[in-house]
Amino acid sequence: MATVERTAPRRVTSRAARQATEADRKTLVARCCSLQPELQRHLSTLVHAEMCAVTDHQLTVLTCLCHQSMTMSELAKKLEVGESAATAVVDRLVRQELVVRHDDPADRRVVRLTLSHAGQSMVTKLQATSLRKTARVLTVLSDEQLAQLVAIMETLDAACKPTEDQMHKAAVIDNTIKEPQ
Repeated sequence: MATVERTAPRRVTSRAARQATEADRKTLVARCCSLQPELQRHLSTLVHAEMCAVTDHQLTVLTCLCHQSMTMSELAKKLEVGESAATAVVDRLVRQELVVRHDDPADRRVVRLTLSHAGQSMVTKLQATSLRKTARVLTVLSDEQLAQLVAIMETLDAACKPTEDQMHKAAVIDNTIKEPQ
């Protein structure tokens, strides 16, 4: 009997194959870019249906304040909006008794924002609702697919975080620190 020698398939590296792969990748990236906001909108709609007392912007502010107090300028910077826009959202949350303004004990000129008990309760409810609704959507994935999704999301999250070197370069560009001579 003759034995058949098996070899690993050769990887095609022709120019045409590379171009096809690049085109396929561009198509996949474009599809990813179109799916991401759609998925976010679907999940947001599912959660917001139970949280109709506040807007999406207000939910974002409540979430920002759930772990720490902030000044208005810190909140505006985190939200990447102007202070007047942040103030308008916070004013509505204060009227709804979800956020409280108070003096900073270290500097009475500074006003800090914190969640009220009602605001904290709403954030807790939001987190539980979000977890429950997301879990329901993710039931279409196998355990292996879910693990892969989480690994991919963690990889993307890490890739989006600036390195110390990138932060230093950004600070130099912003003239917040001087370049060493």
